[in-house]
Amino acid sequence: MIAAIIQARMSSTRLPGKTLADLGGEPVLAHVARRAGRIPGIEQVVIATTHNPADEAIVRFANERGIPVNRGSEDDVLSRFYETAQRFGITTIVRVTPDCPLLDPQVSGQVLGLFLRAKGALDYVSNTHPPTFPDGLDTEVFSFAALEKAWREAQLKSEREHVTPFIWKQPEVFHLANVKNNEDWSAQRWTVDEPQDLEFVRGIYSHLGQLPEFGMRDVLALLQQRPELQQLQGKAASNEGYYKSLYQQAAAGAAPKRAVVQSQAWLARAKKVIPGSSQTFSKGQSQYVQGVSPIFLQRGKGCRVWDVDGNDYIDYIQGLLPNILGYAHDEVNAAAAAQLAEGHSFSLPHPLEVQLAERLTRLIPCAEMVRFGKNGSDATSGAVRAARAFTGRDRIACCGYHGWQDWYIGTTTRNKGVPGAVRALTHPFAYNDPAALQKVLDERPGEFAAVIMEPVNFFEPAPGYLQGVKELAHQHGALLIFDEICTGFHLGLGGAQKRLGVTPDVACFGKAMGNGFPIAAIVGRADVMKTFEDIFCSFTFGGETASMAASMKVLDILEQTDALARMEANGRRLRDGFNALAKLAGLFPRFQCVGYPVWSLLKFRDAEGKDSLLERSLFQQEVVKRGILQLVTHNMTAAHDDASTELTLEIYAAVLKTLAGWLADREPARFLEGPMIQPVFRVR
Repeated sequence: MIAAIIQARMSSTRLPGKTLADLGGEPVLAHVARRAGRIPGIEQVVIATTHNPADEAIVRFANERGIPVNRGSEDDVLSRFYETAQRFGITTIVRVTPDCPLLDPQVSGQVLGLFLRAKGALDYVSNTHPPTFPDGLDTEVFSFAALEKAWREAQLKSEREHVTPFIWKQPEVFHLANVKNNEDWSAQRWTVDEPQDLEFVRGIYSHLGQLPEFGMRDVLALLQQRPELQQLQGKAASNEGYYKSLYQQAAAGAAPKRAVVQSQAWLARAKKVIPGSSQTFSKGQSQYVQGVSPIFLQRGKGCRVWDVDGNDYIDYIQGLLPNILGYAHDEVNAAAAAQLAEGHSFSLPHPLEVQLAERLTRLIPCAEMVRFGKNGSDATSGAVRAARAFTGRDRIACCGYHGWQDWYIGTTTRNKGVPGAVRALTHPFAYNDPAALQKVLDERPGEFAAVIMEPVNFFEPAPGYLQGVKELAHQHGALLIFDEICTGFHLGLGGAQKRLGVTPDVACFGKAMGNGFPIAAIVGRADVMKTFEDIFCSFTFGGETASMAASMKVLDILEQTDALARMEANGRRLRDGFNALAKLAGLFPRFQCVGYPVWSLLKFRDAEGKDSLLERSLFQQEVVKRGILQLVTHNMTAAHDDASTELTLEIYAAVLKTLAGWLADREPARFLEGPMIQPVFRVR
């Protein structure tokens, strides 16, 4: 039998009784059951409730409607599902929750259809890994055999309080598949967890309830016509009940150290021949709790790395952001290797330069012409030089981090060796503060060549802010340059400028372009870019083709697969999960994850609300001992899959529970097992 099992109970922390709350004259559960019954291929709808006396109301509802019902454990939901499926002889289970009264039968039918067409070759199909449909249209379909295996073997609290984690966490054991929507609507929240959610759904039903079978497209069209309904959507994170299970099952306490003997040996050798022991400040040993963290890495694959002592880690640094597909991606490496076999540093231009430039002009809104470099500093410095040449002016207003060249780094505390005359030409301004930029430009009218900025870092631009910056720059005769070295491709193929709808005059891209191969690009208006014919922005490896071949393959994968959707989905789970776990530990908002899902920042503050290196060091110390390599960001890749994301959240739960106890101690610094982290400098 193919049946939809609705897990329903009356208890809810945030919205008690929501299951039978009134929605257009009927209980919410009635709408869910009716919609579940309309899923193409469904033969039966069954309700699985609990033995809690409060759930007698659900049993009465089911009996009155003629819906089969089974009662089971309130906490062991996996057993409740298994017993329900076994009792009614259900061989294919469609899991439905009672907080989804906007469930679209046709969307759910796509998931069930894929499962059935596989004819036993799949164990589990969903539309949530990654999610591209609105939250509230979630559908999972799995076999009784998979459910029985989970019921017999699942041990963790989070795997028994929730039905499917044991299955989807193990792609090496179960055959999994996902249904993807053509457009990503996962940011839409149509589920009912809080009073505001219920008001939103009631608003939808008040307009569409008279239609017999309205679905996702109808709701989306209504939200376009009635934007006031959009404002009713709740902001709560999904799956908070699951995060609660993770926290409850987590064991507090310091983890044992991993051996880093070989790392220490290599460090001793490096100190003799390499100033600072590293080629990049942010990769140096001072950025980690020494004696606990690895210092040298040996290899990487996907989202994992192995240090020289053989320890493995889930890596959220990913080479400081370039590995958008993860380490050693087979297709990208093969593309680069094929080009290497034909040569890669030629005496004349190669057609790949033209092909990649043409592709970037198609993808990036501001790109009419392109020049290539090897790293972000090449791109930002070239863009600044072009702006100065184009305008005949010298001064630059900047916001964010723009690389190591004199024109920018002179504005930071790392300005040794930069002449004062050079430092004086660059003027930082604060993000999301139009008055700050206005003040900088007004103080020296007619002297600014460009405003260069990261269009977004870890905080969203205020409404109208970026457009205001563009208008202000142009009013003062300056160009607007977006530094998209970090945001480029991570926030979409067109970068932040396309996602946020503001087109600069010039933009800089890099990092993710080559998935670790060194390549960067300056793109922009043709009249500005033609300045490169006159200025000197020229170096031997600007046209190196192995990296260009890698970049072409990276763009193929980003355009043709769901890589970006998976990054967004798992990044959102980490961001929201960290915040939910921090709340459970009593550490929120002192500990908080902010920013876009694909590139989010972990903030650590002391009891007075000030940024704290002690809190950050303690957190980093404990996660690295448990197998997570991290600075303070989630640099998401397509290789960070459900399993690695889930393991990370389990580790976060244990670490946050541990730190909750340590920070209540009179001397929390005594738990630090090495020297505190020493940041290079702060610009964000």
